[in-house]
Amino acid sequence: MAIFFSYILLGLSLSAPVGPINAAQLDKGIRFGFMNAWLVGIGGMIADALFMLLIYYGVAQFLDTPLIKTFLWLFGFFVLCYTGVATQVWRVL
Repeated sequence: MAIFFSYILLGLSLSAPVGPINAAQLDKGIRFGFMNAWLVGIGGMIADALFMLLIYYGVAQFLDTPLIKTFLWLFGFFVLCYTGVATQVWRVL
């Protein structure tokens, strides 16, 4: 029984760190109230469930092909470059 409770404690400690969804929930909750923060949390939960379903049905094998990997790397590269340039442009203005 002690091992069972240690696993529960471990699971709680791993799920406790504040991530981007938790930060967005806090921000929405402070600015707009409980209902908006709750909806952000529900959206994050639905997105996690969708990702789990996609992985369960084999999308990971599709994403492991060289063509898709290259596309994802290039897409990520352009998003990061755009973000960096856009932040610098706003800083100058």
